[in-house]
Amino acid sequence: MTQDHEARIEQLEIDLAHANRTIDDLNGVVVEQGTRIDRLTRLVSKMTDQVEELAEHVLPAHHVEKPPHY
Repeated sequence: MTQDHEARIEQLEIDLAHANRTIDDLNGVVVEQGTRIDRLTRLVSKMTDQVEELAEHVLPAHHVEKPPHY
């Protein structure tokens, strides 16, 4: 192999290592965001239940319904 080919292969290996590191970093961010989204989804659901329960106690004659487009 010529020196030029060896230099090109070495540069490709370096670029691949950087790309793999970037992919690993991005994967970590996506996993962390997924965990946060799951936690926030559970919190919103719990809060929605609490608000509906409060609305039933405060306005017992008023039935809370979702709009027809849901």
